[in-house]
Amino acid sequence: MQQKQYLLLLGADQYLRERAFSGAKQAVDLPVWAAAEDPVRKLNRTFDNMLAADPKDPESLLRAIRAQAARGWHPRIVVPLNDWTVDSANAVNRTLGLGGLDATAVTNARNKYAMKQTLLAAGVRTPRSQLVQSEEELLDAVESIGLPVVIKPYDFGGSGGVVLATTREEAIAGLAESRAVIERYGSSFNILGDKYLVEQFVDSDDEVSVEVLCGAGRAQVLAVTEKYLSPRPWFAEVAHLVPSHRTGDPVLTDLAVRACTALGIDRGLAHVEVKFGADGTAWVIEVAARPGGDGIMDQVERAYGLNPYRLHVGSYLGSDLFDVVGGAEPIRTSAIAFLKASPGRIQDIVDGKPLPPEVRSINISAKRGDFSQAAQNWSTREGLVELEWDELFREKTALPVTMAKELSDQIFVTEETAGE
Repeated sequence: MQQKQYLLLLGADQYLRERAFSGAKQAVDLPVWAAAEDPVRKLNRTFDNMLAADPKDPESLLRAIRAQAARGWHPRIVVPLNDWTVDSANAVNRTLGLGGLDATAVTNARNKYAMKQTLLAAGVRTPRSQLVQSEEELLDAVESIGLPVVIKPYDFGGSGGVVLATTREEAIAGLAESRAVIERYGSSFNILGDKYLVEQFVDSDDEVSVEVLCGAGRAQVLAVTEKYLSPRPWFAEVAHLVPSHRTGDPVLTDLAVRACTALGIDRGLAHVEVKFGADGTAWVIEVAARPGGDGIMDQVERAYGLNPYRLHVGSYLGSDLFDVVGGAEPIRTSAIAFLKASPGRIQDIVDGKPLPPEVRSINISAKRGDFSQAAQNWSTREGLVELEWDELFREKTALPVTMAKELSDQIFVTEETAGE
Protein backbone atom coordinates (compact mmCIF):
# COMPACT_ATOMS: atom_id res chain seq x y z
CA MET A 1 0.00 0.00 0.00
CA GLN A 2 1.34 3.43 -0.94
CA GLN A 3 2.17 5.53 2.12
CA LYS A 4 0.49 8.93 2.27
CA GLN A 5 1.38 11.66 4.75
CA TYR A 6 -0.59 14.36 6.53
CA LEU A 7 0.08 17.10 9.07
CA LEU A 8 -1.89 16.81 12.32
CA LEU A 9 -2.72 20.05 14.14
CA LEU A 10 -4.03 19.83 17.70
CA GLY A 11 -6.03 22.79 18.99
CA ALA A 12 -6.31 24.48 15.59
CA ASP A 13 -10.09 24.17 15.63
CA GLN A 14 -10.21 26.33 18.78
CA TYR A 15 -11.88 29.73 18.30
CA LEU A 16 -9.33 32.41 17.30
CA ARG A 17 -6.82 29.82 16.07
CA GLU A 18 -8.42 29.24 12.67
CA ARG A 19 -5.53 30.90 10.81
CA ALA A 20 -3.34 27.97 11.85
CA PHE A 21 -4.76 26.01 8.93
CA SER A 22 -3.60 28.66 6.44
CA GLY A 23 -0.18 28.88 8.10
CA ALA A 24 0.23 25.11 7.94
CA LYS A 25 -0.62 25.13 4.24
CA GLN A 26 2.05 27.78 3.70
CA ALA A 27 4.58 25.68 5.62
CA VAL A 28 4.10 22.35 3.83
CA ASP A 29 2.28 20.90 0.85
CA LEU A 30 0.41 18.19 2.74
CA PRO A 31 -3.18 17.57 3.80
CA VAL A 32 -3.85 19.24 7.15
CA TRP A 33 -5.88 17.22 9.65
CA ALA A 34 -7.35 17.96 13.07
CA ALA A 35 -8.88 15.81 15.81
CA ALA A 36 -12.20 15.85 17.67
CA GLU A 37 -13.85 13.35 19.97
CA ASP A 38 -16.96 13.28 17.79
CA PRO A 39 -16.13 14.66 14.33
CA VAL A 40 -19.44 13.38 12.96
CA ARG A 41 -21.39 15.75 15.21
CA LYS A 42 -18.65 18.39 15.34
CA LEU A 43 -17.22 18.30 11.85
CA ASN A 44 -14.92 21.21 11.06
CA ARG A 45 -14.95 21.58 7.29
CA THR A 46 -11.84 23.76 7.25
CA PHE A 47 -9.59 20.74 7.60
CA ASP A 48 -8.83 18.09 5.01
CA ASN A 49 -9.84 15.38 7.46
CA MET A 50 -10.55 14.91 11.17
CA LEU A 51 -9.46 12.07 13.42
CA ALA A 52 -12.05 10.71 15.82
CA ALA A 53 -9.91 11.28 18.93
CA ASP A 54 -9.59 13.46 22.00
CA PRO A 55 -6.79 15.92 21.10
CA LYS A 56 -5.79 16.09 24.79
CA ASP A 57 -5.39 12.30 25.16
CA PRO A 58 -2.32 10.66 23.54
CA GLU A 59 -3.76 7.12 23.76
CA SER A 60 -6.95 8.21 22.01
CA LEU A 61 -4.87 9.92 19.32
CA LEU A 62 -2.60 6.91 18.83
CA ARG A 63 -5.59 4.60 18.34
CA ALA A 64 -7.04 6.89 15.69
CA ILE A 65 -3.66 7.39 14.01
CA ARG A 66 -3.06 3.63 13.82
CA ALA A 67 -6.51 3.09 12.36
CA GLN A 68 -5.63 5.56 9.59
CA ALA A 69 -2.23 3.90 9.11
CA ALA A 70 -4.09 0.74 8.12
CA ARG A 71 -5.49 2.80 5.25
CA GLY A 72 -2.04 4.04 4.24
CA TRP A 73 -2.13 7.43 5.99
CA HIS A 74 0.69 8.43 8.36
CA PRO A 75 1.36 11.73 10.22
CA ARG A 76 4.46 13.66 9.20
CA ILE A 77 4.42 15.50 12.55
CA VAL A 78 1.88 16.40 15.24
CA VAL A 79 1.86 20.11 16.12
CA PRO A 80 0.28 21.47 19.35
CA LEU A 81 -1.32 24.89 19.29
CA ASN A 82 -2.59 25.35 22.84
CA ASP A 83 -1.59 24.42 26.38
CA TRP A 84 -3.92 21.45 26.57
CA THR A 85 -2.33 19.68 23.60
CA VAL A 86 1.40 20.27 24.22
CA ASP A 87 1.73 17.08 26.27
CA SER A 88 -0.44 14.88 24.04
CA ALA A 89 1.19 16.05 20.79
CA ASN A 90 4.67 15.40 22.05
CA ALA A 91 3.75 12.04 23.56
CA VAL A 92 2.46 10.95 20.15
CA ASN A 93 5.48 12.37 18.34
CA ARG A 94 7.88 10.54 20.66
CA THR A 95 5.96 7.27 20.48
CA LEU A 96 5.96 7.33 16.68
CA GLY A 97 9.55 8.56 16.39
CA LEU A 98 8.54 11.84 14.76
CA GLY A 99 10.52 14.21 16.99
CA GLY A 100 8.89 16.88 19.14
CA LEU A 101 9.82 18.56 22.38
CA ASP A 102 11.82 16.84 25.08
CA ALA A 103 9.71 15.56 27.99
CA THR A 104 11.48 17.92 30.39
CA ALA A 105 10.59 20.92 28.22
CA VAL A 106 6.94 19.82 28.24
CA THR A 107 6.96 19.55 32.03
CA ASN A 108 8.60 22.96 32.35
CA ALA A 109 5.99 24.51 30.09
CA ARG A 110 2.94 22.94 31.78
CA ASN A 111 3.96 22.86 35.44
CA LYS A 112 4.35 26.48 36.52
CA TYR A 113 6.29 25.60 39.66
CA ALA A 114 8.83 23.51 37.71
CA MET A 115 8.99 26.33 35.17
CA LYS A 116 9.86 28.94 37.77
CA GLN A 117 12.43 26.76 39.52
CA THR A 118 14.14 26.13 36.18
CA LEU A 119 14.12 29.84 35.33
CA LEU A 120 15.57 30.79 38.70
CA ALA A 121 18.29 28.16 38.39
CA ALA A 122 19.24 29.67 35.02
CA GLY A 123 19.39 33.19 36.42
CA VAL A 124 16.22 34.37 34.65
CA ARG A 125 14.35 36.87 36.81
CA THR A 126 10.95 35.48 37.83
CA PRO A 127 8.82 35.92 40.97
CA ARG A 128 9.52 33.58 43.89
CA SER A 129 6.81 30.99 44.45
CA GLN A 130 5.79 28.02 46.56
CA LEU A 131 3.59 25.05 45.72
CA VAL A 132 0.71 24.38 48.15
CA GLN A 133 -2.18 21.98 48.52
CA SER A 134 -3.76 22.91 51.86
CA GLU A 135 -4.81 26.08 53.65
CA GLU A 136 -2.05 25.49 56.20
CA GLU A 137 0.60 25.31 53.45
CA LEU A 138 -0.93 28.42 51.88
CA LEU A 139 -0.49 30.45 55.06
CA ASP A 140 3.06 29.17 55.48
CA ALA A 141 3.83 30.30 51.93
CA VAL A 142 2.28 33.71 52.55
CA GLU A 143 4.47 34.08 55.64
CA SER A 144 7.58 33.05 53.70
CA ILE A 145 7.01 35.13 50.55
CA GLY A 146 5.28 38.12 52.15
CA LEU A 147 2.07 39.88 51.20
CA PRO A 148 0.72 40.68 48.69
CA VAL A 149 0.78 37.40 46.77
CA VAL A 150 -0.82 35.96 43.66
CA ILE A 151 -2.60 32.60 43.95
CA LYS A 152 -3.08 30.47 40.84
CA PRO A 153 -3.49 26.83 39.74
CA TYR A 154 -0.10 25.41 38.83
CA ASP A 155 -1.25 23.81 35.55
CA PHE A 156 -4.06 25.96 34.17
CA GLY A 157 -4.22 29.03 31.88
CA GLY A 158 -6.44 31.80 30.53
CA SER A 159 -6.13 33.70 33.84
CA GLY A 160 -8.44 31.07 35.33
CA GLY A 161 -8.30 31.02 39.11
CA VAL A 162 -5.62 33.72 39.30
CA VAL A 163 -6.29 36.01 42.28
CA LEU A 164 -4.42 38.75 44.14
CA ALA A 165 -4.39 38.57 47.94
CA THR A 166 -3.28 41.46 50.16
CA THR A 167 -4.20 39.87 53.51
CA ARG A 168 -4.19 36.37 55.00
CA GLU A 169 -7.98 36.35 54.84
CA GLU A 170 -7.92 37.28 51.15
CA ALA A 171 -5.37 34.52 50.56
CA ILE A 172 -7.69 31.92 52.10
CA ALA A 173 -10.61 33.23 50.02
CA GLY A 174 -8.38 33.33 46.92
CA LEU A 175 -7.41 29.69 47.31
CA ALA A 176 -11.08 28.76 47.62
CA GLU A 177 -11.89 30.76 44.47
CA SER A 178 -9.04 29.15 42.56
CA ARG A 179 -10.22 25.71 43.63
CA ALA A 180 -13.77 26.52 42.50
CA VAL A 181 -12.52 27.44 39.02
CA ILE A 182 -10.65 24.14 38.75
CA GLU A 183 -13.67 22.22 39.98
CA ARG A 184 -15.74 23.83 37.25
CA TYR A 185 -13.32 23.66 34.31
CA GLY A 186 -10.57 21.17 35.21
CA SER A 187 -12.07 18.07 33.62
CA SER A 188 -12.87 19.93 30.38
CA PHE A 189 -9.21 20.84 29.95
CA ASN A 190 -7.82 17.53 31.24
CA ILE A 191 -5.75 19.07 34.03
CA LEU A 192 -5.07 17.86 37.56
CA GLY A 193 -5.54 21.15 39.39
CA ASP A 194 -4.46 19.47 42.62
CA LYS A 195 -1.83 22.05 43.56
CA TYR A 196 -1.67 25.82 43.63
CA LEU A 197 1.10 28.34 43.26
CA VAL A 198 1.59 31.14 45.78
CA GLU A 199 3.68 33.74 43.99
CA GLN A 200 5.46 36.98 44.79
CA PHE A 201 3.42 39.88 43.36
CA VAL A 202 5.02 42.28 40.88
CA ASP A 203 3.02 45.42 41.65
CA SER A 204 2.37 46.76 38.18
CA ASP A 205 -0.17 46.64 35.35
CA ASP A 206 2.58 47.12 32.76
CA GLU A 207 2.74 43.78 30.96
CA VAL A 208 3.65 42.43 27.54
CA SER A 209 3.89 39.05 25.87
CA VAL A 210 6.77 38.13 23.60
CA GLU A 211 6.33 35.70 20.71
CA VAL A 212 9.60 33.82 20.24
CA LEU A 213 10.66 31.35 17.53
CA CYS A 214 12.71 28.59 19.14
CA GLY A 215 15.33 26.22 17.78
CA ALA A 216 18.05 23.96 19.12
CA GLY A 217 20.00 26.13 21.54
CA ARG A 218 18.73 29.38 20.05
CA ALA A 219 15.67 31.60 19.94
CA GLN A 220 14.64 34.84 18.26
CA VAL A 221 11.87 37.32 19.03
CA LEU A 222 9.18 37.76 16.38
CA ALA A 223 6.85 40.27 18.04
CA VAL A 224 6.01 42.00 21.31
CA THR A 225 2.36 42.35 22.30
CA GLU A 226 1.04 45.03 24.68
CA LYS A 227 -1.32 43.50 27.25
CA TYR A 228 -4.18 45.19 29.06
CA LEU A 229 -5.48 43.72 32.33
CA SER A 230 -8.75 43.90 34.25
CA PRO A 231 -8.99 45.69 37.61
CA ARG A 232 -7.60 43.79 40.61
CA PRO A 233 -7.93 41.37 42.36
CA TRP A 234 -8.14 39.50 39.03
CA PHE A 235 -5.81 39.50 36.07
CA ALA A 236 -8.13 38.92 33.12
CA GLU A 237 -6.60 39.96 29.80
CA VAL A 238 -9.02 42.51 28.33
CA ALA A 239 -7.02 43.53 25.22
CA HIS A 240 -3.85 42.85 23.23
CA LEU A 241 -2.08 45.24 20.83
CA VAL A 242 0.67 44.47 18.28
CA PRO A 243 3.31 45.82 18.07
CA SER A 244 3.97 47.06 21.58
CA HIS A 245 5.95 50.29 21.91
CA ARG A 246 8.56 48.09 23.64
CA THR A 247 9.29 46.20 20.41
CA GLY A 248 13.05 46.06 19.88
CA ASP A 249 13.92 46.65 23.55
CA PRO A 250 17.20 44.70 23.87
CA VAL A 251 16.74 43.94 27.59
CA LEU A 252 13.26 42.52 26.98
CA THR A 253 14.42 40.56 23.94
CA ASP A 254 17.35 39.05 25.83
CA LEU A 255 15.15 38.09 28.79
CA ALA A 256 12.56 36.33 26.59
CA VAL A 257 15.23 34.45 24.64
CA ARG A 258 17.01 33.32 27.80
CA ALA A 259 13.72 32.12 29.29
CA CYS A 260 12.95 29.93 26.27
CA THR A 261 16.43 28.40 26.09
CA ALA A 262 16.49 27.80 29.86
CA LEU A 263 13.26 25.80 29.62
CA GLY A 264 14.60 23.70 26.74
CA ILE A 265 12.00 24.79 24.18
CA ASP A 266 13.78 23.90 20.96
CA ARG A 267 11.07 24.18 18.30
CA GLY A 268 8.00 26.17 17.42
CA LEU A 269 6.76 29.47 18.77
CA ALA A 270 6.80 30.16 22.49
CA HIS A 271 4.68 32.73 24.32
CA VAL A 272 6.57 34.59 27.07
CA GLU A 273 4.65 36.81 29.49
CA VAL A 274 6.72 39.60 31.03
CA LYS A 275 5.75 42.16 33.66
CA PHE A 276 7.60 45.39 34.48
CA GLY A 277 7.96 46.49 38.09
CA ALA A 278 7.52 50.06 39.27
CA ASP A 279 11.26 50.59 38.81
CA GLY A 280 11.16 49.24 35.25
CA THR A 281 12.66 45.85 36.10
CA ALA A 282 11.40 43.09 33.79
CA TRP A 283 10.13 39.83 35.32
CA VAL A 284 9.19 36.65 33.45
CA ILE A 285 5.75 35.62 34.73
CA GLU A 286 5.10 32.54 32.58
CA VAL A 287 6.26 30.81 29.40
CA ALA A 288 4.10 28.63 27.16
CA ALA A 289 5.54 26.26 24.55
CA ARG A 290 2.97 27.21 21.92
CA PRO A 291 1.78 30.29 20.02
CA GLY A 292 -0.02 33.01 21.94
CA GLY A 293 -3.79 32.66 22.26
CA ASP A 294 -6.67 35.15 22.41
CA GLY A 295 -6.27 35.99 18.73
CA ILE A 296 -2.78 37.44 19.28
CA MET A 297 -1.44 35.51 16.29
CA ASP A 298 -4.06 37.14 14.05
CA GLN A 299 -2.92 40.56 15.25
CA VAL A 300 0.71 39.63 14.56
CA GLU A 301 -0.25 38.56 11.05
CA ARG A 302 -2.07 41.82 10.33
CA ALA A 303 0.66 43.98 11.85
CA TYR A 304 3.55 42.18 10.15
CA GLY A 305 1.96 40.69 7.02
CA LEU A 306 3.31 37.30 8.11
CA ASN A 307 1.32 34.29 9.32
CA PRO A 308 3.12 33.21 12.52
CA TYR A 309 1.58 29.73 12.40
CA ARG A 310 3.68 29.14 9.29
CA LEU A 311 6.75 29.62 11.49
CA HIS A 312 5.40 27.38 14.25
CA VAL A 313 4.53 24.51 11.92
CA GLY A 314 7.64 24.96 9.80
CA SER A 315 9.85 24.78 12.88
CA TYR A 316 8.22 21.50 13.93
CA LEU A 317 8.95 20.20 10.43
CA GLY A 318 12.64 21.09 10.86
CA SER A 319 12.79 24.24 8.72
CA ASP A 320 15.22 27.00 9.69
CA LEU A 321 13.07 30.15 9.59
CA PHE A 322 15.15 32.49 11.72
CA ASP A 323 15.98 34.62 8.69
CA VAL A 324 12.24 35.14 8.12
CA VAL A 325 11.82 36.29 11.72
CA GLY A 326 14.87 38.53 11.49
CA GLY A 327 13.43 40.30 8.45
CA ALA A 328 9.94 40.81 9.88
CA GLU A 329 8.95 44.46 10.42
CA PRO A 330 5.57 45.83 11.56
CA ILE A 331 3.69 47.88 8.99
CA ARG A 332 0.59 48.78 11.04
CA THR A 333 -0.94 48.35 14.49
CA SER A 334 -3.55 45.69 15.17
CA ALA A 335 -5.44 44.94 18.38
CA ILE A 336 -8.08 42.68 19.84
CA ALA A 337 -10.19 43.79 22.80
CA PHE A 338 -12.93 41.95 24.64
CA LEU A 339 -16.44 43.31 25.04
CA LYS A 340 -17.72 43.63 28.61
CA ALA A 341 -21.29 44.45 29.56
CA SER A 342 -22.02 46.33 32.76
CA PRO A 343 -22.67 43.97 35.68
CA GLY A 344 -26.18 42.53 35.76
CA ARG A 345 -28.64 40.62 33.62
CA ILE A 346 -28.39 41.49 29.92
CA GLN A 347 -31.83 42.78 28.95
CA ASP A 348 -31.11 43.69 25.34
CA ILE A 349 -28.38 43.63 22.70
CA VAL A 350 -28.38 46.61 20.35
CA ASP A 351 -26.38 45.69 17.23
CA GLY A 352 -26.31 47.11 13.73
CA LYS A 353 -25.26 50.69 14.39
CA PRO A 354 -22.39 52.14 12.29
CA LEU A 355 -18.98 51.08 13.60
CA PRO A 356 -15.83 53.21 13.88
CA PRO A 357 -13.52 52.92 10.85
CA GLU A 358 -10.83 51.26 13.00
CA VAL A 359 -13.01 48.19 13.54
CA ARG A 360 -11.80 45.21 11.54
CA SER A 361 -14.29 42.71 13.00
CA ILE A 362 -16.73 42.36 15.88
CA ASN A 363 -18.28 39.29 17.45
CA ILE A 364 -20.96 39.29 20.14
CA SER A 365 -21.04 36.02 22.08
CA ALA A 366 -23.48 37.02 24.84
CA LYS A 367 -27.25 36.54 24.55
CA ARG A 368 -30.23 38.26 26.06
CA GLY A 369 -30.77 36.89 29.55
CA ASP A 370 -27.08 36.18 30.22
CA PHE A 371 -25.64 37.50 33.47
CA SER A 372 -22.59 39.76 33.18
CA GLN A 373 -20.06 39.84 36.01
CA ALA A 374 -16.71 41.51 36.57
CA ALA A 375 -13.89 40.50 34.23
CA GLN A 376 -12.16 37.58 35.98
CA ASN A 377 -10.86 35.38 33.14
CA TRP A 378 -11.65 34.25 29.59
CA SER A 379 -15.10 32.95 30.63
CA THR A 380 -16.48 36.36 31.66
CA ARG A 381 -16.36 38.01 28.22
CA GLU A 382 -19.36 39.04 26.14
CA GLY A 383 -17.59 39.23 22.78
CA LEU A 384 -14.65 40.82 21.02
CA VAL A 385 -13.65 43.56 18.63
CA GLU A 386 -10.58 43.69 16.40
CA LEU A 387 -9.08 47.07 15.59
CA GLU A 388 -6.49 48.40 13.16
CA TRP A 389 -4.52 51.62 12.71
CA ASP A 390 -2.17 52.68 9.90
CA GLU A 391 0.42 53.88 12.41
CA LEU A 392 2.82 52.51 14.99
CA PHE A 393 2.33 53.84 18.52
CA ARG A 394 5.48 55.06 20.25
CA GLU A 395 3.98 54.83 23.73
CA LYS A 396 1.24 52.80 25.38
CA THR A 397 -2.22 53.74 24.12
CA ALA A 398 -5.52 53.11 25.90
CA LEU A 399 -7.46 53.02 22.61
CA PRO A 400 -8.21 49.24 22.54
CA VAL A 401 -9.76 49.38 26.02
CA THR A 402 -11.61 52.68 25.62
CA MET A 403 -13.04 51.74 22.22
CA ALA A 404 -14.15 48.32 23.49
CA LYS A 405 -15.89 49.99 26.44
CA GLU A 406 -17.66 52.50 24.21
CA LEU A 407 -18.90 49.70 21.96
CA SER A 408 -19.92 47.56 24.95
CA ASP A 409 -21.92 50.43 26.47
CA GLN A 410 -23.61 50.93 23.10
CA ILE A 411 -24.41 47.26 22.51
CA PHE A 412 -25.40 45.82 25.91
CA VAL A 413 -28.35 46.93 28.01
CA THR A 414 -28.24 45.39 31.49
CA GLU A 415 -30.61 45.56 34.44
CA GLU A 416 -28.39 48.19 35.98
CA THR A 417 -28.69 50.51 32.96
CA ALA A 418 -32.12 49.50 31.61
CA GLY A 419 -34.01 52.05 33.69
CA GLU A 420 -31.67 54.99 33.07
